Amino acid sequence: MSTKSFVFILLCFTLLLAACGGGEPNAIPEDPAELNSYHFSQVCQDTVIPIAVEYDSDSDDIHPIVFYNNFYAEDNYNLIFDSEMDMDSDWTVEVDGDYSVIELVGCVSRIDSELFDTCEYEFDDSNDVGVLEMYDATYELRLIAAQTGELLLTETIETYMDECPSFTMFSDADEVEQRYGRPHDQLPTLVEPYVAP
Repeated sequence: MSTKSFVFILLCFTLLLAACGGGEPNAIPEDPAELNSYHFSQVCQDTVIPIAVEYDSDSDDIHPIVFYNNFYAEDNYNLIFDSEMDMDSDWTVEVDGDYSVIELVGCVSRIDSELFDTCEYEFDDSNDVGVLEMYDATYELRLIAAQTGELLLTETIETYMDECPSFTMFSDADEVEQRYGRPHDQLPTLVEPYVAP
């Protein structure tokens, strides 16, 4: 195949993607009804969503929120399911729900940790020993208005581990598992003045 033929085919493919709306799967849509979870995760990385509902601090209405964390990859924010928190269902949407109502985004990052204890577990069917490291952890919560990117709140959350659990699951006997204090229980209380004034 000649270079000219290859360039022509590549150009046609690019135009086809553009015509079908491809190329930028996470691009913010023009229709609020097309908003999804992954669109709002980008708010944690300084992307605004102009078509999101405006956050009006003077309104006594509920201001729906979604939470994300980057516990597993610094540059990738994952949805925190509302089932992981003791949060009123009116404050958020179902995973596959209507994200066009979301006004606020909570971004949670782990900024520090300290080893609390190392726990060892013997496996019944071998001489292997499973190791679990437990960490006290410090998190930062940022509360952001999705439409404008305005930072409404920055809060530090301290979490502490208690004791080695009597039982734990290991994905691989040869690896050291790590467990960190979780900030989830504190999140609803911190954002309540903004979500449900």
